[in-house]
Amino acid sequence: MTNKKHLIIILALVLAMTAVLPVSGALADTATVKGGWLVLRAAPSFSGTILASYPSGTVVTLNGQNGSWYAVTAPDGMSGYMLGDYLQIVGSGNSSSGLTLIDSTAYVTSKNGLNVRLRSGPGKGYSIIGSYAPGTKCTVLSPGNNWCRIQIGSMTGYMMTSFLTSNASSAPAPAPQPQPVTDEYQVYVTSGNGKGVNLRSGPSKSYPAIGFYSVGTAAGMITRGATWSYIRVGNRYGYMMTQFLTESQPVVNPVVPVTGAYVVSANGRNVNLRSQPTTASSILRSFKPGTPVTVITRGTEWCFVLIDGYYGYMMKQFIYDGIYPATGTDLYF
Repeated sequence: MTNKKHLIIILALVLAMTAVLPVSGALADTATVKGGWLVLRAAPSFSGTILASYPSGTVVTLNGQNGSWYAVTAPDGMSGYMLGDYLQIVGSGNSSSGLTLIDSTAYVTSKNGLNVRLRSGPGKGYSIIGSYAPGTKCTVLSPGNNWCRIQIGSMTGYMMTSFLTSNASSAPAPAPQPQPVTDEYQVYVTSGNGKGVNLRSGPSKSYPAIGFYSVGTAAGMITRGATWSYIRVGNRYGYMMTQFLTESQPVVNPVVPVTGAYVVSANGRNVNLRSQPTTASSILRSFKPGTPVTVITRGTEWCFVLIDGYYGYMMKQFIYDGIYPATGTDLYF
């Protein structure tokens, strides 16, 4: 009985390993063999039994996909698996993005300026194999309505068609990668209201903040622009609005410890203190409502604070100035 159970488990594992996902509607129903003779195998693996082989130009029907292998049916009715690297998958030709040509050039684009994910297959259920900034140039290997198979550098994968454009002028130039320079000069963060200033990954407010620095923070000026400047703060490179940078060290009033600020939350749960002014950054520690807070720098959404010996960032909505209320609901009126 035990051996029978083991056999059932082994068969289930084999079925799971050879499961074939249906081909996405972004891909056509057919593909063409390229690069010489292509082997048809009984399983999606190089160890699969060879059933037949077909020359370049042979058109096969796509039935599904298993990783880099496609389940196909050949013109002679033989079914099996072919390696996708040697199949030219024809797009449907009616993509709204204009990406209808195989081996055409396209550019990554996004309305919010954030990076776009490259996946191992044509669906959000596939693993993420890369993330690329708007403006990144790519080659469209197989166009489709919903997903395109593309190549960026040495990486090949799938990206949603809505995040690709054939119009280079509509895609912002990718932010330059940090490059060490030796001719930078020192500047300081400043602001008229004394609040901290965001450092961003690109020269626009649509790019995500990668740092938040208080008045008086020293930085290295790399490239000064009329609106945005490319700077270095410590080991971090990014963009800051030029109006918030000065060559003269500003007078910074010392922070006076305030005992009238406290952690609050409407649901009574602990509030996170983070390493950067974003919910994507690491959590340094969590604090219960009522914990005293020293606010060092106030931002529109985040504050740089000192709590119980820890420096970090906390969302402004969870900080209350004044006598700590008896209940959390006293804050919402």
